[in-house]
Amino acid sequence: MERLILWLGIFLISHVCTVAAEPKDARGEIFGLDKLHEFHLTVSAKDYAAMDPPQPAGFGGRPGAAPARPVLNPADAGAGNFGFEFEYVHADLEVEGKTYKDVGLRYKGSGTYMMSQRQAKRSFKIDLDRYGGEATFHEHKKLNLNSGVMDPTKAREVLAYEVFRAAGVPAPRTALAIVTLTVPGKFEREMLGVYTLVEQVDKPFLKTHFGDNSGLLLKPEGIRGVPNLGDEVASYEKLYNLKSDAKTADWKRLIEFTRLVNKADDAEFRGQIAEKFDIDAFTRFLAANTLLSSMDGFIGVGHNYYLYLSPKTNKFAFIPWDLDLAFGAFPMYGNTQQLADLSIEHPHVGENKLIDRLLAMPDVKTAYREQLRKLIAELFNADKLGRGLSAVETLLKEPLAQDKAAATNRKEQGGGMGMFGGGTMPLQAFITQRVTSVNSQLDGKSKGYMPTQGFGFGGPPPGAGQQLAKPLLDALDADKDGKVSEAEFTVGMKRLSGEWDQDKNGALDQKEIADGLQKLLPRRPM
Repeated sequence: MERLILWLGIFLISHVCTVAAEPKDARGEIFGLDKLHEFHLTVSAKDYAAMDPPQPAGFGGRPGAAPARPVLNPADAGAGNFGFEFEYVHADLEVEGKTYKDVGLRYKGSGTYMMSQRQAKRSFKIDLDRYGGEATFHEHKKLNLNSGVMDPTKAREVLAYEVFRAAGVPAPRTALAIVTLTVPGKFEREMLGVYTLVEQVDKPFLKTHFGDNSGLLLKPEGIRGVPNLGDEVASYEKLYNLKSDAKTADWKRLIEFTRLVNKADDAEFRGQIAEKFDIDAFTRFLAANTLLSSMDGFIGVGHNYYLYLSPKTNKFAFIPWDLDLAFGAFPMYGNTQQLADLSIEHPHVGENKLIDRLLAMPDVKTAYREQLRKLIAELFNADKLGRGLSAVETLLKEPLAQDKAAATNRKEQGGGMGMFGGGTMPLQAFITQRVTSVNSQLDGKSKGYMPTQGFGFGGPPPGAGQQLAKPLLDALDADKDGKVSEAEFTVGMKRLSGEWDQDKNGALDQKEIADGLQKLLPRRPM
C-alpha cells in the first residue's frame, strides 16, 4: 500500500504541476518534483569542526564549533555573507551507488546558518572538482543542498521555483533529497533529513537560458532596488557582489543602468530603459515574486537574486535564488494573513525606484497585470499548484518523519524565525487566499496590503524612540559612520538576539526583549 501511495504521488507530480519546458540535456536528469535523491557525506572530525566560520559574539553554535569572534564589518566581509566566510573542506560524497572522493564541502546561506546554529542539519554547497579533479554529477560541478530550516513543509522552495519557471523566468531547477552524514567519532550515517537540491547558477545555466555565458553576473546583497553608488567601480564591487569575470565596459553598463533608474527624469527614463533592461522578463519576475509574496528577496530584504548582463542583448535580467521563505513565510514585513493579501500595485517594501518607475509606465503595468492573470490561470491556483503540493507532501511523508525523529534523538532545539515571529499559514490555504486577493485587486475591488519595514515591538511611550535611538545606533553601527545600513541592522539584531536569549531556546519572549533593551540604555548617574 505504501509503495502504491508513493507511485501515486509521483504520478500526480508529473501530471498536475506542468510548467514551462525545461532544457533537454544530461544536466536535467537529476531534477524534477518526482526526484528524491539520497546523498551521503563523509568528512573528518577536524574538517567538520573547521567548517564553522568565526561567529559573531552571542550566536552560540553547536557543540565543538569554532569559538565566537567579533563579526566583520558587513561592508568588508564580502556581500552575501553578512560577516560570515564559509571555507571549503575535504569530503567524500556517495550518490547513486558511486563515491566521489575528495570533493569540496562548505556551508551556505548566512541566515540559514544562523537559524540552524544548534542543529547538525545545515545547508551545504558541494564543489566536485574543488581540489583538482574533474568529477561531475550528471555534468554538474556544483550542487546546492538547502536544509529549509525555516520551512517545516520542505515544499516551499521546489514549488516556488516552479512558479518562476511557469512565468518564463530563467530559474534554477530543483529536486528533493535525503542527506546523511558520517563524521568519524561523532556521526555514523546520521540522518540529517530532507533537503532541496538546487541547480547552480553557473556558466552552463547562463548558456542554456541566455545563449551566452560570458556576461556580467552579480548577486547583490542588502540593497533595495538597483542603487546608483557614483561613478567609481570600487563602490559597486562589494554590494553588487561580482560572481563572474568583468570587463570595464560591463561595469560602465551597470553604472549607466543604475544612474538611469535613480537620477534620470521621467522622459529620459522611459526613452532609454528598454535599451538597458529586459522589461518583459522583469514583468514576469515581478509577477512571480508578487504572487509568492517572496519578501526574503528583491521586493523585501533586497537579496537572494542574481542580476545578469546578457552579452547578446546588452540588457540586464533577474534570476531568482533561495526561495524557502516564499508563500508569505517571512514575517519581518507582515504576518502571513497580511502577506496573503500583499498589494500588487506596491508589493515591495519602501521605495524601489526600478519597480515604482516601471509600473508608472502604462504599457509595463498592463503587461505585469497580464502576467499575474496568466500565472493564476496556468499554475498558481488551488487546483494545479495545490495538487502538486499534495503530491510532494505524499512523497515526503516518511522522510519528514525520519527527519524529525533524528533531530529529536540528537536533542536539538528547533530552528526557525526565532525572534521574527510565529507560525505561518498552511500552504494550501495561502494559495487559495492569495489567488482570491490578487483577483480582487485585478478587478479593482480591493487594494491589498502594502508591506511595512521593521519589526515593531509594540506601542512605546512618548520619548521611548529618542531614548533608544542612540544606544541602538551605537550597538548596530559596525563601521561607526553614524548610520546603520540594512546589512548592519540585520547582523546587529541577530547578534543582539543571541545575547538576549537567556534560556538559549532560539526565541525571545517579551521579558527577554525588555531586559535586552534595558541593557542598551545608559545607566543613570549615582
